[in-house]
Amino acid sequence: NNCSTGLAVTINSADLIVSQPGVDDNTVDSDATIPLDTTVQNVGMGAASATTLRFYWSEDSSITTTDTLLCTVGVAVPALATAANSGNLSQSCAIPTAQTIGATYYVGACVATAAEELNAENNCSVGISVSINRFDWVVQENSLNINANQLNFGDQITLFATAQNAGEGAAIEATTLRFYWSEDSTIATTDTPLCTEGVPVAALAAGLHSASLSQSCPLPSSQSSGVNYYVGACIATTSNEADVENNCSVGVAVSINGFDWVVPLSALSVDPDLVGAGETITLVTTVQNKGEGAAPVTTLRFYWSQDSTISTTDTSLCVAGVSVPTLASRFNSQSLSQSCLVPESLIAGGSYYVGACVVTVSDELDAGNNCSVGVAVSIIGVDLIVLPGATSIDKDTVNSSDTISLATTVQNSGSEMASSTTLRFYWSDDSSITTTDTPLCTASVTVPALAAGFNSGSISQDCLVPPSQTIGATYYVGACVATAPDELDAGNNCSVGVAVLINYFDLTVRQPSV
Repeated sequence: NNCSTGLAVTINSADLIVSQPGVDDNTVDSDATIPLDTTVQNVGMGAASATTLRFYWSEDSSITTTDTLLCTVGVAVPALATAANSGNLSQSCAIPTAQTIGATYYVGACVATAAEELNAENNCSVGISVSINRFDWVVQENSLNINANQLNFGDQITLFATAQNAGEGAAIEATTLRFYWSEDSTIATTDTPLCTEGVPVAALAAGLHSASLSQSCPLPSSQSSGVNYYVGACIATTSNEADVENNCSVGVAVSINGFDWVVPLSALSVDPDLVGAGETITLVTTVQNKGEGAAPVTTLRFYWSQDSTISTTDTSLCVAGVSVPTLASRFNSQSLSQSCLVPESLIAGGSYYVGACVVTVSDELDAGNNCSVGVAVSIIGVDLIVLPGATSIDKDTVNSSDTISLATTVQNSGSEMASSTTLRFYWSDDSSITTTDTPLCTASVTVPALAAGFNSGSISQDCLVPPSQTIGATYYVGACVATAPDELDAGNNCSVGVAVLINYFDLTVRQPSV
């Protein structure tokens, strides 16, 4: 019990605190320098030695010295007696780079701990909020223009547009504007770029726009004539842009002038129009481009057809086609002609057609009208027939193995001289006589050469009725003339059959007499 009870004593010490800073504007550009001010107060019981104040940039309102330092050098804070304050301490600092446009940040200040400070945990202020002004690249409304809305293949197109910063903050990075070709009016950077390089766009302050930006670019290859396309512009987005979905203009419609090859009506002629198989005919026509755009070089071909509808699936006349030159809109070619051989395997006397087709070229407006209407031609030749009603038989009721006398007349109903040929008489079960029926007589009968439209005169032969015919049955006799060379129609060379009857016999027994 030799010691007394202790009596509490306190050592006077400093305690520095920082007021929330003030800012001129709570909304700033991303490249701005902002003025900051605050005060430091000593709330301790002892004097505070001189120290330093620094400003900080933070993503939340709780400011610490681990946040991003604003300004490299701090602000001097004088020595402060108890309850004294520093007065206004200020500094202008640049905002840290790469901040998010439109985001909210905080600025605050921390005073460095003074010697023998009572509490070093309260040396930072609360943060004050600031937000980064938004910038926004757009193609200025109605600024997109083109030199022509109707274009020809191979043209250059000149485009004009103006870039604008539609945001409240400065766009501090330069960018690029590109022109695009699209199949619809919604322009996007996935469309086809016009020109290899874009047009530079300088950094722009809030609300400002560039001067008019222009480029002359070739049209993309392999476009379809007569179809509507669209041109527009897009500005390349830069980091931290407010809205990257509105960087493209609306498309402006353009169309490619179409070309359209046709063979004009009545332009096609043929000489001669009455020919023999294997002969040469000369065909002449012109070709027209009835479209609004220039037509490129192509080829014309002549065709042989069995009807007046000419198409490229018909038989081509001549191996090579005829070159058709480039034609301006609504222009005709000069006369185009070719001399070609008539196909060999044709029916003489038949009607055929010749025509012309222009070979379609990619992007032609209408590839369905490239062929002419056919012009009729006829093949001259012979056509032997057994003159209708001329076939006769000396009796219409006969016995098996009887000799019968047959006669007929042959006519050349064709347009050329028919060479000599032969005729046979036939026995048939029906009135339709063909060379597959039973020949009557072993030998045929000579038919003399016949001029066009002439008859032979009566040609006759005595032949045996084939044995073993059915008694009481009706048969038919007729004649067929053998096909002559180059005959028009080998299907009409037989007569109609003439009916004959095989005699009946009838055995009876006479009543006996007694």
